[in-house]
Amino acid sequence: MARMRKKKNLIPRMEACSDRFFSDPAANRGKWREACSMPEDCLLFVEIGCGKGLFSEQMAKKYPDVCYVAIEREVSCCLLAMEKAKRAELKNLFFIPGDASSILEYFGENEVDRIFINFCDPWTRQNKPKRRLTYRAFLATYRTILKDSGEIHFKTDNDPLYDFTLEEMKDMGFETTCVTRDLHRSEWNEDNIRTEFETKYAEQGIPIKRVVGIKRELLVKKDGSDI
Repeated sequence: MARMRKKKNLIPRMEACSDRFFSDPAANRGKWREACSMPEDCLLFVEIGCGKGLFSEQMAKKYPDVCYVAIEREVSCCLLAMEKAKRAELKNLFFIPGDASSILEYFGENEVDRIFINFCDPWTRQNKPKRRLTYRAFLATYRTILKDSGEIHFKTDNDPLYDFTLEEMKDMGFETTCVTRDLHRSEWNEDNIRTEFETKYAEQGIPIKRVVGIKRELLVKKDGSDI
């Protein structure tokens, strides 16, 4: 996937959005609601790989009482997303210019209610499944930060990645629901919010795959290994 060109005036534009992101997100670990000036009992949603922020913006508008934190490692993309949020004057949407591999540093145990992963890199060409955001090592970190019965909402256009994700979720103690290989023709499309990639793929006639994984108890064998 091609990297976005570095934006002009990146630093001053980032500074102008200083109220939208956290340069030291680890300082908020376990206390995101307080850091974002949101009620202690509100839901905390986390999006991994928000891109230019269309999905983040629409979700924050739809759920104004939810504390929404979006992670994006490409700083230029993150900047565009933050500028969208600032123009829309969204008080519940915040950003982390960082990587999903550091998510345990950002969030505390059982702190997050819902995680969104939309159209992540399938890592098919280089055959590197361990780099997929739904590989079991990543799912193990999500389990740590998710509350009991917390959810992972996953969408992709890629069939092999979708099949891989279904198996990894089941093996890592997630109950799979809302399983569909053609989201836009399914019963779950009514409340669906599209991402930039989703619209592009739909226009090309590519069916969108979706699954929701619900955190359940992870069973362990007598030898100590996961079932």
